[in-house]
Amino acid sequence: MDRNKVICRCFNVTAGAIEDAVKAGATTFEAVQAKTNCSTGCGCCEIDVRELIEQLKK
Repeated sequence: MDRNKVICRCFNVTAGAIEDAVKAGATTFEAVQAKTNCSTGCGCCEIDVRELIEQLKK
């Protein structure tokens, strides 16, 4: 996984930031949103964020 890949363009949230949030205990979409602000703008990245969270939880 490229930790520098931007997943949420509205808030410039990277895959690494999402990974860090999951490792810190944010295991739901809503918890990751609260920690990173991802998918709180236009919402276009929601599916990608949810998929990434599921991959990281494995």
